[in-house]
Amino acid sequence: MSDYGKIDVNLEDGVFTIEIGGLDGDTHRGISRVFRHAHESEEVRVVVVTGRDRSFLNPTMYDVEWVAASAEPANMRRMFKEAEDIIRDSVGCEKPTIAKVFAPGAHSLGASVALACDFVYAADDATFCDPHLSGFAVPPGDGGALLWPSRIGLTRAREFLMTDKVCTAQEAVDIGLINRAVPADELDGKVAALVEKLLSFDPFALNLTKKWLNQYVQHDLNTVGLGALAAEGIFLAQGSNANPPIFQKD
Repeated sequence: MSDYGKIDVNLEDGVFTIEIGGLDGDTHRGISRVFRHAHESEEVRVVVVTGRDRSFLNPTMYDVEWVAASAEPANMRRMFKEAEDIIRDSVGCEKPTIAKVFAPGAHSLGASVALACDFVYAADDATFCDPHLSGFAVPPGDGGALLWPSRIGLTRAREFLMTDKVCTAQEAVDIGLINRAVPADELDGKVAALVEKLLSFDPFALNLTKKWLNQYVQHDLNTVGLGALAAEGIFLAQGSNANPPIFQKD
């Protein structure tokens, strides 16, 4: 398969596993490509997204030099297009997608990738947050402003996106942000059971069901999501994250 940066992929018996090991320029481009591959491949029936070493694209996994370089005007057009592609291709993948999230959890872009999936199963010690304001000093435009409200409504989304509040896995279940929170040693088994259930259905009928349900998110992507992404791009172009607070040491 094509090189997706720090992303390992595996296809076995119709299950396409995406394992993200960090974030740099190649990987940022690779996220959209790997979802597009899953969408287009007739061999793929179910997609499972997880993180290498059980870390789900947290900012601790970001290449700091790449983050700083992303604020340079020469890189902005490419970065904006890549960010748009990530959201469009992850939401638009017609195959059922499952995010398997171990601790520490899914934060920032990791949260967006997880919440773009149809199902989110997490270890009970994992957390979810979108620290764009405090961590990067930019609006949450890479999916946060689109995906959090679509799952939990505006009132709750404001609480998390406008205060950078951290959500525990159980709280995330209680408010409808994710589907399941289970002990870490049970997570693989629970996801495997869900995969088996999805594989038992007619794939064409299942894919159409997902496509119809996702029309709500697709509509919001075209009306709200791209505007939020543009706002983040403006802040990046102004160099507001040239030295992101999330990487600053005390």
